[in-house]
Amino acid sequence: MRILIVAKTHMKHAFCVGAYDITNNKNIRLLTSKEDNQPLDTKFNIGQIWDIEYIARHNISNPHTEDVLVQKVEFVENINNIVDFLIKNVPIWKGSPEKIFDGKINFPIGGSGYLEQEKSNLTSSVGFWMSDKDLELTILEDKKHYLYFGEQVYAFPFVGSMDKVETIVKDTLLRVSLTRWWSPNLNRSPKRCYCQLSGWFNSK
Repeated sequence: MRILIVAKTHMKHAFCVGAYDITNNKNIRLLTSKEDNQPLDTKFNIGQIWDIEYIARHNISNPHTEDVLVQKVEFVENINNIVDFLIKNVPIWKGSPEKIFDGKINFPIGGSGYLEQEKSNLTSSVGFWMSDKDLELTILEDKKHYLYFGEQVYAFPFVGSMDKVETIVKDTLLRVSLTRWWSPNLNRSPKRCYCQLSGWFNSK
């Protein structure tokens, strides 16, 4: 199957690699055959097309329905204009942060958005978004965030592998994703999936 690499996000000692299955028109997340994230020396890079054989991960739970286990890979080519391809082929949310993930993300004022466990029937953990306002870089709790200034301030932790920029101009094609279920406080229940910015795409 022809697979386009669309994201590489930093994990501890690994990369989470997001992709788009061109053959089947769906988002996927490329895990190893042993269900691990891709190693730091992975050959997968954004904008590449690979011929990949994969199988669906067992015991998938919402919203992380994209997980697949890579079996065989063969490099095909680099795509010339990833923005043009994605705009023509994938659904794109447009407007304010309330538009993303079917409006199920809770955004506390000035804080990072999250999906609550009672809303875990959401069937996707990644998506593409064009913001109607610029996003501005700042540092919150020693981590890079991009801020959207609307009726309130919306914060998006940045976890992508590309170099940061001070401003992401409006209408730039963005990729947003949800973390695995976790709680920053072990005594907090239920767990949450936090919303993060995993990257953006520039036209060549």
